[in-house]
Amino acid sequence: MHHFKTVEEKALEWGVSPQHIQALCRKGKIRGAVKRAGVWFIPDDTPNPTQNTKSGVQYDEFIGTKKRVFESAIKLFVSNGFEGVSLKDIADDVGIRQSAIYNHFKTKQEMLDTIYDYYRHYFILNRSTLEDIEPVLRSGTILDIIKCVRYSFSEENEPKLFDITKIIFQRNSMDERAQEIFVSLIMDDGITYVQTVFNRAIEIGRLAPFDTHAIAIFINSISLYTLYNWIVNPSPEKMKKVLEDEQTQYKCATKFLTDLGRK
Repeated sequence: MHHFKTVEEKALEWGVSPQHIQALCRKGKIRGAVKRAGVWFIPDDTPNPTQNTKSGVQYDEFIGTKKRVFESAIKLFVSNGFEGVSLKDIADDVGIRQSAIYNHFKTKQEMLDTIYDYYRHYFILNRSTLEDIEPVLRSGTILDIIKCVRYSFSEENEPKLFDITKIIFQRNSMDERAQEIFVSLIMDDGITYVQTVFNRAIEIGRLAPFDTHAIAIFINSISLYTLYNWIVNPSPEKMKKVLEDEQTQYKCATKFLTDLGRK
């Protein structure tokens, strides 16, 4: 699970001004940075954005052949598994010589590291901030508040992020980094995010005070249930049942929170 530092602490560590870091956070240039109650927090292990990432590339600037290679790797890793794909397979899919790949990625492992970097960055970046959902917290229904923490990818990044989620689930038992992303980001940070939203609802008087951790675990598990079933069997028939189950669980959470407010 991540430990977070303030902007001021990271500024001292990186030798830059807090104002510069805040600007980078607003632009989505610092991986894993999250805003809580108007204050930015940065994971302790986040690398200096002025230095190379673990994968050695800046994925948010991919264009041309590099972008096509990156997206081909994601597609083929999903369909054939990481071990079942060669650099030649990727080159053939893109329509370039295998030697041309080395202009962009040195190894297949570097591709996978970059895919993980991309996911961690955009998973956080796509999520609504407290400022975004403040109007819902103040004037929405209880069900609206519950649904506003349901994770959804932006339209621009949705196809790649869903596919990378599949890769993470596939490799969860054999790849330490995939396991770390699943546990720390999808599970632990997801629970923390939901709990933060409900704590804010309590703070502004929309909900009666209560221990928000349990409900955060429950609501985050609803998202995990939907996501897992979509990956295992995304058929229309199966997903119709899953989404019906999701709505039933939302109703249970709504009833719990509504009854709590009556006590």
